[in-house]
Amino acid sequence: MLCVGQSGTGKSTLKSLIFDEYPPEPLSDRELLPVLCVDTPSQPTIRNMAEAMLVQLGEPCFMRGSAIDKTNRILNLIKEKQVRLIIVDELQHFIDRGRRRAPLEVSDWLKTLIDQSQVSTVLMGLPRCEQILQVNEQLRRRYGRRLELNPFSIESPHEQSIFAGVITHFDQKLGLKRPLQLDGDLLRRFHFATNGIIDYVVRLMTGSYAWATQNSVPAIDRSVLGRAFVDWVWHEGKDTLNPFNEGFRWKRLDSPGMPFNLFEPASAVRASKSGGESWS
Repeated sequence: MLCVGQSGTGKSTLKSLIFDEYPPEPLSDRELLPVLCVDTPSQPTIRNMAEAMLVQLGEPCFMRGSAIDKTNRILNLIKEKQVRLIIVDELQHFIDRGRRRAPLEVSDWLKTLIDQSQVSTVLMGLPRCEQILQVNEQLRRRYGRRLELNPFSIESPHEQSIFAGVITHFDQKLGLKRPLQLDGDLLRRFHFATNGIIDYVVRLMTGSYAWATQNSVPAIDRSVLGRAFVDWVWHEGKDTLNPFNEGFRWKRLDSPGMPFNLFEPASAVRASKSGGESWS
């Protein structure tokens, strides 16, 4: 399976949840490792990718040997530790910083490793990591199943309800004296302030809770959210650039220098205070 998503949409959290659900199991003679999680090195080659796997497999002499030798040791350790799932994260590094032939080389290497290990494998990364699969037809067929973790949208009433439910859930978990009064206007402000990205929702709610408790405020409101946005999301997001300010311009914060410059919006919702959303 291929799992792709923009930064902050929950890929690393999903990986951690899977690993925690199936943790290592120590035995008298060895340790079983049901889930092998590997992060692609920042300047990847087949050699250092293999070394990263060996490290996670507990191999002390991970630097020893050729790429072929390392691959054979990986396969032996996968069998010995009874690995049932391999998760390779940050795969976009092969596109961002790898050598020109790296995508072709790594796709061939992954294909060989998958074939010989006979272990289910999940590749994770930013959407552009799919370029690696485009250079290898057989590998592309193996990863026909695709899971995309998208930012939350508010384009339809159903999507608005889902996004509102996430915010409400966080607010309930924080346990302040009074609940957040989340209406349609505030929901849209939340979406502009986070671009629908769960990581920014967490930052905003965490920052709001911190400010509210430090200042003995009983509930999170628009004023508290405005302060948290500046402190936890974007320091320059003041006045008309702050989605929680009355004078906010209702424009996406995706221009150069703004927090979501490298993100695509979750939906084609018109950047207008009265964009037709019906949630309330």
